Amino acid sequence: MRLFLIAGEPSGDALGAALMAGLKALAPAVGFAGVGGPLMQAEGMESLFPMEDLSVMGLAEILPKYFHLKRRIRQTAEAIARAAPDAVVTIDSPDFCLRVLALA
Repeated sequence: MRLFLIAGEPSGDALGAALMAGLKALAPAVGFAGVGGPLMQAEGMESLFPMEDLSVMGLAEILPKYFHLKRRIRQTAEAIARAAPDAVVTIDSPDFCLRVLALA
């Protein structure tokens, strides 16, 4: 089984890492791809880009990063299409994740 996970905040990274550890205990052959932080990476996922790229709050932070975020949305949707995972698990960052899923 291959899963694509997306976490954009430290709390989501912790939840994602716990999920990955639990799934590996049940099915050692499970594979992971996606976006995550250091805890998820420690569980074996190579993050598509630094999770911190998604950490923006409020209009003042979003506006200067708008085009960068749009690029990350497109990049993530394309990565999902290439990976053809059995499932996509979005953990947090709903504004980002819903836009990704609309394109994937």
